[in-house]
Amino acid sequence: MKKLYTVNIDGREKHWALEVMAEPEHVEDWREDGLRVDEVCNTIPEWVASLGAPSIRCWCFFQDIFYWKNPFAK
Repeated sequence: MKKLYTVNIDGREKHWALEVMAEPEHVEDWREDGLRVDEVCNTIPEWVASLGAPSIRCWCFFQDIFYWKNPFAK
């Protein structure tokens, strides 16, 4: 099942992160080849982030419920 990942690229002056939907098996190949790839667990709109930490935690909690993730699992 495909998941959302970011491929991180460091330029000479800026950092770039490209979002991609990929199979976990492919991501492991990318990592073995030297790419920095991170799984995206939650996405937070800028207006929620500007409200502070309690709003961010609440947003992620409800986003996890919406996508059927266990917010209490470690």
